[in-house]
Amino acid sequence: MPDESVDFYPSRAHVLTLALGALGLVALCAAVAWFGFGLAQTSGSRAALAVVSVSAMGVLVFTGLGLIVVRRLLLPTWPVLTLDDDGLVDWLPNVGVEHVAWSEVTGSRPANLVGRRVLAVDVADPRAVARRQRTPLRRVVAVANTRLVGTPVVLKPGSIRCTMGDLEAAFDHFTGPRRAAPQPTPQPSSQPG
Repeated sequence: MPDESVDFYPSRAHVLTLALGALGLVALCAAVAWFGFGLAQTSGSRAALAVVSVSAMGVLVFTGLGLIVVRRLLLPTWPVLTLDDDGLVDWLPNVGVEHVAWSEVTGSRPANLVGRRVLAVDVADPRAVARRQRTPLRRVVAVANTRLVGTPVVLKPGSIRCTMGDLEAAFDHFTGPRRAAPQPTPQPSSQPG
């Protein structure tokens, strides 16, 4: 592995699932807008007009997100996870914890997150990592991961185009003996007391 960095790209299945989800939300918002528009025409209800407005905005927002996801599917040119000499950068959309320095990392371990095998990266101060996330959604996900797995840093091989072994090998390359280092057990004193 190169010493500069190791990049991981999104799983095509993950991106395709996101694209289909965005398409489903566009269809749902369009159906609600169409139904609300008909209701607003016949009843003149302000609530129906509000539903039409919100649904129309939903169509625009989810269409934009869908186009971003499709672009990601067709041209996967930027990584969602980078490991380098400074630490890791997890840019998995809306759920990654962005930058974590190796000095914050205390170890890593395989874990299960809602029935999914993941690599949990333990950090010295999970609250600090969760607090510094730039978006509210990233903060909520970091806090949820801390409650479910014990750390906000959860790397998901299913969302990243790699196996758990690839991820662990890359992590080991940069962290060396810090990962899974056995704790020394205290030995009884040999001197009479």
